[in-house]
Amino acid sequence: MFGDFFRRAFQILALASVAGVGYLNLLSVPPGHMAFLQSRVSTGGLENRGVYAYDPGISFVPTLFVPQRWQRFQLEVGPRMQELRIKLPLKYSAYLRLADLFYIQLRLRVEGEIPAAEAFTALKALQFRPADRDKVIEDNLQFLASEFLLEINNDEKDLERVKNSLKSFFAMNNLPALQERLNRQLRSPWYKINSVELREVYVPDTQIYAAQTRNLEQVANADRRALLVQIEKEAELAAERKRNLEDIAKAEKMSALIAENPDIIEYYKIDKIAPRAGNVILEVAGRGNRRGDIVIGPATDKKTIRGKDGKSEDSEGGEIGGEEKPRR
Repeated sequence: MFGDFFRRAFQILALASVAGVGYLNLLSVPPGHMAFLQSRVSTGGLENRGVYAYDPGISFVPTLFVPQRWQRFQLEVGPRMQELRIKLPLKYSAYLRLADLFYIQLRLRVEGEIPAAEAFTALKALQFRPADRDKVIEDNLQFLASEFLLEINNDEKDLERVKNSLKSFFAMNNLPALQERLNRQLRSPWYKINSVELREVYVPDTQIYAAQTRNLEQVANADRRALLVQIEKEAELAAERKRNLEDIAKAEKMSALIAENPDIIEYYKIDKIAPRAGNVILEVAGRGNRRGDIVIGPATDKKTIRGKDGKSEDSEGGEIGGEEKPRR
């Protein structure tokens, strides 16, 4: 009786384990999304990076239950509506410390999607952070608007013309040109704009802006010169810091070398003193025979003439071994 009980319990546990493993191998991807599994232990797949793509639905992945085997990325590729706020500065907006009164402000409603064929390109552009999709799109459209403003804002004496140009640029009938600019900026067509609507646009009044910026040209030039001086000083300080670090590193290496070989300090002294000693000798030799100078002359080669007696010519000595001559 107990044997049948344990046998049936073991069978139930085995079936539950198999069912659990099978359930863990199922990958569920919601509609409007794509999932990417990147292997942590092997390569292959997309671009030989160990990445495999899965469409919406349920997919069976035999090794999904293995812990730390896969890293999952889920990217929203379906149409998505997002509202963007874009703030663009004019030439002197930063000098007019009046909040946002002298900035161009836009409020856009953009609907876009990521084509399924470009999903992996989009994932790489997002640096494998799918949650940053909205922020990246907003930053790119902000940059796109800033680039267009530089093209049209040659003269800020007529800001009404700038306002009309921005309305035309973000109009629905200009969508192909806008998409082309965005593709060039993204370097690939991984984001498709379905619709764009300019909900609100604010441009400062031309006369008020001109009155507030009438005397700012000199201030801007002075700030520019001050900035250049500051940059130059910082460059000099950076160069000095670099030299100091190099000297410290050299001293540390020398200290370690002396600690390992104490006798090297003597060779170092000789190496430093030898050039100076040579210069001193050359200076002394170059002074000539001036009074009071030290002159090292050649050794005098004086030959002595010895007579038969073994002495010199002016010597009175006799011949070696001979009799001594009597003195007169």
